Amino acid sequence: MLYANVKPDEAEKLQQELKQTNDATWYQRLKIIQYSSQGKSVPELDDLFERCSATIREYIRKYNAGGLEGLKAGSHDGASTKIPLSKSEWEELLRRSPSQFDQLKTGARNWSQELLVDYFRLYYQVTVDQSTISKTMKRLGLRWNRGALKVTSPDPLYTVKRQRIDEVKKKRLTDA
Repeated sequence: MLYANVKPDEAEKLQQELKQTNDATWYQRLKIIQYSSQGKSVPELDDLFERCSATIREYIRKYNAGGLEGLKAGSHDGASTKIPLSKSEWEELLRRSPSQFDQLKTGARNWSQELLVDYFRLYYQVTVDQSTISKTMKRLGLRWNRGALKVTSPDPLYTVKRQRIDEVKKKRLTDA
């Protein structure tokens, strides 16, 4: 059986919140937690509040994991965090080696989704998970392939020089 674990000091906060709130939905969530902590089962709460059992279990789990803050409506996973890069910025990032970013503290030459999670946390202060990265890349039409060895350089003008070489190669192919 699943019950809300309300500690004595939390019970006082729960009572205060019940007295202060004007939001009916929030009040109902708080009452579910209160009754659950007093031993009412999920089926009993389901009948009492006319809510689905899964929803009641979710409220109890959220409360047990994060207290009142965890129970609040906005504390669910919800929509993925937006990654603040355009397709061209993504392409430029993926062309560079992760080892070029000092804060990552890695010697890796190729990107992994785990390194990208760390990159966005450190450089953009954005918390994303690997699935968000995968979905964003798919939406932008970027393919996640097996890593290939990338030649990089600590030279700050390396990208510019590399572009010049690529242009010369393209020109040679079109002239031939």
